[in-house]
Order: sequence, then structure tokens, then C-alpha cells
Amino acid sequence: MLTRDVDGLSNAASLDELYERVAPLSAMPGWHSSLPVMWPEPQKTLAPAHWSYREMKAGLDAAGRLIDTSIAERRNLVLINPAEARLATTRTLVVAYQMVLPGEVARSHRHTANALRIVIDAEPGTYTVVDGVGVPMEQGDVLLTPGMSWHGHANEGNAPAYWIDILDLPLVQLLEPMFYEDHPAAYEPVNRHDPESAFRLSRRDTFAALAAAFPDEIALAAPSLLTIGLFMSRLEPGQTTASRQTTAQNIYVVLEGRGSSTIDGTVIDWERGDVFVAPGWRAHEHRAGESAVLLRATDAPVLEKLGFLRQGAP
Repeated sequence: MLTRDVDGLSNAASLDELYERVAPLSAMPGWHSSLPVMWPEPQKTLAPAHWSYREMKAGLDAAGRLIDTSIAERRNLVLINPAEARLATTRTLVVAYQMVLPGEVARSHRHTANALRIVIDAEPGTYTVVDGVGVPMEQGDVLLTPGMSWHGHANEGNAPAYWIDILDLPLVQLLEPMFYEDHPAAYEPVNRHDPESAFRLSRRDTFAALAAAFPDEIALAAPSLLTIGLFMSRLEPGQTTASRQTTAQNIYVVLEGRGSSTIDGTVIDWERGDVFVAPGWRAHEHRAGESAVLLRATDAPVLEKLGFLRQGAP
């Protein structure tokens, strides 16, 4: 065992000597740090950002020609916030566009991270497998995959299927309780198909609820996802929403229509299939150029549970 010079440390004759003796101990004097550890309000370190479905789709189409699922377990394009170098769209959530070609099956695995999928384009015959149950994936559907549930994907239709994945992977990486496991059979057997699965929020049901609640935003029932809140709103042509500012991170997926959003002064134009992000404490509002539907995914449930959720007054 390495013996430290405790007497020399306690008898340091100057601050410089104290700093010199503390440094090898993997410690630092808090009073001497030039880096602030607290600040008056949330720092805006992430950038408002936007990704075009048309561009991501083109990239996935190229990947479909160049790589198959025997090499790439998931053929996807991960959305990296411009202010970050790590695998993160926000501090707690990561987003990716994914594509499966006709006749392909994506291998099954499971992991600690919770996941959901928003289907942008898919023909009948596309489905995800969650714990042995085949769940249809149709345009506008939202599919839930709770942490540690086996899941894989298949496309028995006649056209490529495209969807958006959202996972709380950065949060799990930060907290470090990560587990990952490939399915022992590689492709999990499908025991049955269930269009009414609790893991499927169908476009039919969510759009009906949205019409009944208009102009209010609706919360989507996703009790199996403890870390991600899901909401949906409809905007009529020319409508501008009230400004929202919150400590939570907000990811928006455009299910229908065109419009623009102003995020802390940055204007983003969007259309169907696009993704854009309003990071925490960035005041933002939306304006519809034509009738539009936005899905909002947020880490607000995590902040609320910890007592960190706060709404601002722009």
C-alpha cells in the first residue's frame, strides 16, 4: 500500500505547498478553482438545431445500397447536437433516423435505455417485435420499447420503412446503470401479432384525441417510459403558439404540415418528417404555415421527479 506523507501535508508551510501536496491525491481546493460550479440560471450550452427528413432519407437510401443488416445491426443516422461532440441530441436524449428495406429483419437486442419510435413512412407489413409480440408500424404511429424489453424490426412490405428513434441513452450513460444484451436467437421469434398492443400509440387514436382536444396540447399515455414525456399538438394555418421556456429539453417531430419555430432568437423552418430541438431554458414558439401536427418528446418527467422542473416567463 502506498504510504502518503500525511505529516508533510498537515504541516504545509504555504498555500503553494498545500496545492502541490494535494494535487497527487486526486483532489483540488474548491476555493482555488477558476471554474464556477454554480450559476444564476441554467447555462445555454446546447444549440437549437434542426434536421431535415429529406436529407436524412437520402442518406439512409444511400446506406441501403451500401450496407445491409448483416453488417449494421441498425441502419440509422444519429442526430448530434452541433454544440456537442458526443452521442447526444440533448443532454438526456438521443434521436436517430432509421430505415429497414423490404424483406429485411433487424436483429433483436435489449438494453437499459428506454426507446420510442415515430413512424414517418411505412407500408403494411412493417412491424417491431417487443418481447415476442409483433406490433404494426404504420405512418404516424408511436411505438414504445421500455428498457430491457427485447426488440427487433421487420419489413415484409414492398417499400422501405422510415422512422425516428428517441432514446434516453445519454441519461443512462451519465448515471452508468447500462446493460446491453443481444438476443440468444439473434432474431427473436414472433409468438403473435397484436395491433392493439399497449406499446403502440396508433395514429388513428392519437389524432382522434387531438381533434377532440383542439386547440390544447394532449399528453400521450406512455406509462412504461418513466424518463420521457410525450405530447402532441395541432396548429392551424397562420397560428402562433404561446412561448414556452422550461428547464426541460424538448425534441419536436413534425408529423404533418409546414411551419417555423423561433428558438431563443434562432428561426427554424420545418416540414413533415423533420426533427428540431429546443434545449433547456431556451424560450421557443411555433408558427404554422399550413395545418401541422407536432409531437414533443421531453425529459420533463426526470426533472419533475427530482424537483428541477421549472417553467420560465419569457
